[in-house]
Amino acid sequence: MTRWFVAAMAAIGYLAVAQSVLAQTVAASDAVAPTPAPTLLHLSETAQRDVPRDLLHATLAATVTDADAAKVQAEINRRMTAALARVKQSPDIAVETEGYSVYQDNPDKAPARWHGSQSLTLTGKDFAGVLALVGALQQQGLVTQGLAPDISVEARRSVEDALTDEALARLKQRGDKIAASLGVKVAGFRDIRVGNASPPPVRPFLMRAAGAAAAPAPLPVAEPGSATVSVTIEGEIALAPR
Repeated sequence: MTRWFVAAMAAIGYLAVAQSVLAQTVAASDAVAPTPAPTLLHLSETAQRDVPRDLLHATLAATVTDADAAKVQAEINRRMTAALARVKQSPDIAVETEGYSVYQDNPDKAPARWHGSQSLTLTGKDFAGVLALVGALQQQGLVTQGLAPDISVEARRSVEDALTDEALARLKQRGDKIAASLGVKVAGFRDIRVGNASPPPVRPFLMRAAGAAAAPAPLPVAEPGSATVSVTIEGEIALAPR
């Protein structure tokens, strides 16, 4: 009887202690106020700079019309073969052949005609060399479809780091100014997204279609000018009380 009594009293004592500890823990957790979520400021800044266009694209095509489809294709093939042989004499100018198409035209009151064309694009940094080659290909029967000055990857990358530093500095400066106006401070950056240097889309100089010149003609001309390259940075800034 005494043993059972002692064991029961011990169990009651342990239960009382456990209840006391639990009550203290709950009271302590109730006494601690939850930490408020930080205020987040979302900003975006863009730095830009005018960069000279240092690349020229030129697109030319061999276009042929005849009543015989075989003759159309044979003449296109002849002109393009001669054109590629001429281009290979200028190793600093890259060339890429593009679409080849042949279709039939059936007018109501005229014999059916076949039309065909194939184009190629020249790309080079030597503007004078590219334009001279375009003039030579015009004399061989190709028609110029467009000239498009562009910015090379190397030129974009040459200003990318400087534009990134400028955009970051403006983002930080603007964040500090907004925080000061709100009576708080910048606690740090939660997230930053940095874009690559991007130029505007290439604007080609479209050329009016014309037949091959019968005699030497003046070379085409192109003024490259400059284009605006930009870097945009987006940031998420955490604000905190002063």
